[in-house]
Amino acid sequence: MMAITFATSECVFVFLLFLQHLPVGSGNFTNTLWAHQCDPGSEIFACTVPNFFYKPNHNHSTLVAPGTVRKVRLGYPRDKILLRDNIVAYDAALHEILKRPRAVQIENVIIRTVDLPLDLEYADFSSNLIATVSAPEVNGSEYALRYLDLQYNRMTAIDSLRALVHLETLLLAHNRIVVLDGSVLKGFPKLAGLHLGGNQLEEFPYADLPATLEWLVLCRNDFANNVEFTGMYAPALKVLNLQDNFLNSLNIDSLLAAAPNLKELLLRNDFIAIDGASEIMHKLQEAGIAHDKLAHSEQESDYDEEDGDGDSYHHTNQKHQAREYIFSGLLAVMNVCVMAWGGCRLYKALRSEK
Repeated sequence: MMAITFATSECVFVFLLFLQHLPVGSGNFTNTLWAHQCDPGSEIFACTVPNFFYKPNHNHSTLVAPGTVRKVRLGYPRDKILLRDNIVAYDAALHEILKRPRAVQIENVIIRTVDLPLDLEYADFSSNLIATVSAPEVNGSEYALRYLDLQYNRMTAIDSLRALVHLETLLLAHNRIVVLDGSVLKGFPKLAGLHLGGNQLEEFPYADLPATLEWLVLCRNDFANNVEFTGMYAPALKVLNLQDNFLNSLNIDSLLAAAPNLKELLLRNDFIAIDGASEIMHKLQEAGIAHDKLAHSEQESDYDEEDGDGDSYHHTNQKHQAREYIFSGLLAVMNVCVMAWGGCRLYKALRSEK
């Protein structure tokens, strides 16, 4: 028994010595673990790297790409990703590592925080764990960002996006937004598309919509009873989606006055009575506006099918994350065992040569 204990202690000692010689992360990122090239042919569209490692103040991957590459996509395709906890933030350091791209797509990993750089124009950070986006005002400079996708994250407010004055498309579906600050929307003078479906909004500041807005998606929120369009003026609005809420009436006359160029209105699976739905459809037809079938009972099967698709995505995503955490833990344990065994064998071999 004492011999076994002594041998085990020797293995642990050698393993600890081995750990001391592993690369250690540093604050200035001078040590790197891997150099990645774009997947062959991908740079024509976007330099694609499936497995990329970045954690602030730790060792990180580097990107080897042609100087002409201005679009970078990490963590894609999903089937080639070993672990999804390899990128936890997007900040100025990572932006430099990626050679300051104009467009970046990093979805379905576990990014928690985003610090937006001034020169980024397109950003897709959907399906992460983002609760915080930092875009502070910078004297004498403006953010170039025009397209921002933060769908399927953990955002609770959009106040931090106030300085993004060049935004044209903002996707915030399936977050945790309960209250929306209308003054932030007013500060987007170029905004053309806004998706806020799948949040927890009970009210919406229609009067604060920018005049440039062309489509607005507010499906699957908590709007109840009647929608008020008081003070709203959206001359460019063409599509309005209010599906899957709890509306039982809609002042279609005030909507048409507020959005004179409306082309499509979606109200499926709201709770508008059949008589009210018939009147709305008649007025929409007279105005030449396309619409879905408004009566709730006629669409239950379609709703169940589409809602199942959304829930399936969430459940699948959660299963993937749980599976990857388990796999990460098992892999770490296996690595420790293998390294300890290798270190012990090496130590015994060295002793036998003496």
